[in-house]
Amino acid sequence: MTIKKKIRLSNIMMVMIPILFTTLVLIICLNTSLGSYWHTFVSMYSDENGVQFAQSMIYNYQQELWENNWGHCPEMDGCQTEIKYSDKMTHLENKLSGLGYRFMITKDGKSIYSNLSETDLETARSVAGDAIDDAKMLTASRYEVSVIKNTFWHGESIFCITAVHPQKTDGTMVNYLKNYILRYLVGILFLFVALTVCINGVLSWWISGSILKPLGKLSLGTKEIREGNLETPMQYEKKDEFGQVCRDFDEMRVYLQESVQQRLKDEKRRRDLITGISHDLRTPLTTIMGYLDGLLDGIADTPQKRMRYLQAIKTRTGNLVSLVDSLSEYSRLDAGFRYHMEETDFKDYVEKYLELVGPDMENQQVQIEYFFGKGNFQVRLDREEFKRIFNNLFANTVRYRKKEASRVMISLKRTLEGNNLELVFQDDGPGVPAESLDQIFDSFYRVDDSRNNAEKGSGIGLAVVKEIVLGHGGTIRAENRGGLAVIVCIPVIN
Repeated sequence: MTIKKKIRLSNIMMVMIPILFTTLVLIICLNTSLGSYWHTFVSMYSDENGVQFAQSMIYNYQQELWENNWGHCPEMDGCQTEIKYSDKMTHLENKLSGLGYRFMITKDGKSIYSNLSETDLETARSVAGDAIDDAKMLTASRYEVSVIKNTFWHGESIFCITAVHPQKTDGTMVNYLKNYILRYLVGILFLFVALTVCINGVLSWWISGSILKPLGKLSLGTKEIREGNLETPMQYEKKDEFGQVCRDFDEMRVYLQESVQQRLKDEKRRRDLITGISHDLRTPLTTIMGYLDGLLDGIADTPQKRMRYLQAIKTRTGNLVSLVDSLSEYSRLDAGFRYHMEETDFKDYVEKYLELVGPDMENQQVQIEYFFGKGNFQVRLDREEFKRIFNNLFANTVRYRKKEASRVMISLKRTLEGNNLELVFQDDGPGVPAESLDQIFDSFYRVDDSRNNAEKGSGIGLAVVKEIVLGHGGTIRAENRGGLAVIVCIPVIN
């Protein structure tokens, strides 16, 4: 059964079950000793010969008699003397006749309407006596005979309605409880049931819509995810429980989308890494094998040639060792290396590092200029790991320069927002093409697509730099500023 049908059925049952249960209890009570109380109650509302009902009809007809016969007469004496029939007049006659009554209407003692016979009047006098002529208001009953007289005044005119029940009829007993009270109760019950059904239909439509609509969107969303489409957002903005579920579902979709994108990115990087490793290992190994074949085949037939071959083999072997070390370092950082952070004055840290590497840089024809601005440069730093950033940047400057000497400028300042420290390492080398600036920090990426110059680096150095910067909660980018400029931003301690 669908949710919509369940809601509709539950709403109907909430109303109908109490009604049916109450009805069953009443039926049981009426058929037990408690039923005697009901019969007593019914007897209280029994009306022998319909006297009470006839009195009520006669009283209500007074207003009708006035409005339809004498209500618009400027003078009472000038009005017609015959009664004018109307729907209500006919209704009064039919009702009283149905109860066995005949009646007479008089105005100032003169009859203007009557269906009473002389026998009926004699029967009435036998019960009421002379009071039927003298009394203004009268109700008298004996056995099956009942007499009702009602007098009312308007201005100087006197109107009198006299009704007589002269004999026993089939409808002499009127039960108000059954004929009127219960009839109204049954009508109210039917109206209540009809309203319940209508309101139930409206509420069921409203509630089921508020449930089925988001469920439909969730179902559609799961189908889209199952088919691999993670781009379609959930379009449900209501601030209810289903709205929260839809928002949670959408957050899950975004998380899955990001996870898939990250997985694809990791797979691409892994493929590139494997491709780069295989290529960078194959190049020196091929060279080593070539030199070894030359030695074994006797191509190096002089001591000078053999020495040159052995020296080349040693160089290529050194390249392999450097590549393996770089791969080991990159894998260690990429696998979630835990840094040993210490609070450090970064300005003093750079100064001490430059003092340490200064002699070696002079030997490699590298001139260093260091600038720093004012302010606090306190950061949390892994001092040993951060040295690798400077080591790799200096190594790249020397490796890719096209001049005998190099000039490196290192500057340090706080960003405009004041939350980060900005380190700029800029050399005067050839730089890189603009389209390659965003890729030089990828593993095994080289500007030279031929990748034949393996001795100029493994393509991992800047990838290691990036991993260390990210591990310190910073960012890194590259620009061409008359050479390659590497800009590193790391958070400062305020």
